[in-house]
Amino acid sequence: MKMKKLLFVIPLFALIFYGCENVSEPIDIESGVIPAFVIIQTADQNVAAGGSQEVVFQLGQTQEENVTVEYSISGDAVEGEDFVLSSGSPGTVIIEHDSESTNLDTGSITFDFPVTAAFGTSRTLTLTLESAVTESGEQLTLGRGDTGLTRTYTINGLGEPEPGTYQYQASGDFSFAGSFDIIIHEEPIIVDGNPYEYEISNIAGELFGIPVPYSFTIEEGMIVGAPYSHGPGLESIILDVSGNYLLVAQELVINVVFQCCGVEGASYQIVGSPL
Repeated sequence: MKMKKLLFVIPLFALIFYGCENVSEPIDIESGVIPAFVIIQTADQNVAAGGSQEVVFQLGQTQEENVTVEYSISGDAVEGEDFVLSSGSPGTVIIEHDSESTNLDTGSITFDFPVTAAFGTSRTLTLTLESAVTESGEQLTLGRGDTGLTRTYTINGLGEPEPGTYQYQASGDFSFAGSFDIIIHEEPIIVDGNPYEYEISNIAGELFGIPVPYSFTIEEGMIVGAPYSHGPGLESIILDVSGNYLLVAQELVINVVFQCCGVEGASYQIVGSPL
């Protein structure tokens, strides 16, 4: 009887010992040990011309050493025109091991998107993991199932507003709403010796009691306003006018800062949509 009990206890201790030796490895009952892997953690998303995007690469488990990740770039976005790698190395990310941190080890790169990126359209920037190797030479799994092997960032370019009637809402130091017309003349409007191709029929709502027309042009996707109103007798209305046309949202965004009329520095923003 004692021998039978002993034979039962020995494998039990062996099982406990084996489990204690492997507590650092995550276990899945159905598939066994989860393999070491790396993902592109930053999800697919839309990005805007004139902005930037950090892309994070993340390990599934710490490897207790640095990991070199190779990635490729595809899509119809053009390097130098639609995107610029502003931090990190082309095609390579080093995920450095931080022994002091309890978080998963990560590395990152950053893309900048010029204001002229994807002008008048949208373009895609796709990153794909190609390899991941530890300092000691271990190859890691790329992606986790269907997650993180590739990521696509859609660059939404600015555009030029179409002529026509826009409904708008203004907010800031002054709040008002209404509609205005965007007009393109056959000949540019000349203000202070410079040509402006667009006219907004009224940039100030009822603030002056009469419509205040203002001219502007588009430079590198951005609105550049005239130094003052071109309306007859309204040359004393001096405004800093800037903004852009958001192509995907079809929104005309105009920023106005007063440089006159006893309210210098007061500002408002107009967001308009075509009717």
